[in-house]
Amino acid sequence: MPKKKQSQKSKPYCFVSYSSREAHVNTLFPCLWIAFSRDFDLKLTPSALESGADQLSQISKLIAGCAFAVVILDGLRPNVTYEFGQLEAQKKPVILLKEKNATVDIQSLLGGVAGQAVAPVLDVNTHFSNVKSIAYAEWNRLDPADAVKKIVQEYKKKKARIKDYIEIKEPQLWS
Repeated sequence: MPKKKQSQKSKPYCFVSYSSREAHVNTLFPCLWIAFSRDFDLKLTPSALESGADQLSQISKLIAGCAFAVVILDGLRPNVTYEFGQLEAQKKPVILLKEKNATVDIQSLLGGVAGQAVAPVLDVNTHFSNVKSIAYAEWNRLDPADAVKKIVQEYKKKKARIKDYIEIKEPQLWS
């Protein structure tokens, strides 16, 4: 008699919004994985998107299905602000993160006319003032253990807003 396959319940997931033009953001992904992978899957755009399909509807569907989201403000690209707006419209809990030396990616906005202009340091209160009333955490690309700690702390602050909240423990890295 063949064995019955056990149906595996898929884990809830965290939607991650970020600018793929900010190379240092890749150092945050393992920190997110360390913090959440035991209990949550991570859905990162654009890798979570299906090739050849409508990106906007896919992003909306991913946002609708997420338990919560992490929005990495570094670069402050239009796709990130759009996805943040979608998350707010769908009343999804959001963890906002900004690397301590993050800048605004003016090259992506101005293209060739930006020339050698120096990208301004990202000041959330000025450049993204609609969220200044929402707490955001600064992370440091040179301190992954502290980044993991801050991610877990920010997650715990969202306990009341995350449906089916799962208590996670802060990993003890390099103690």
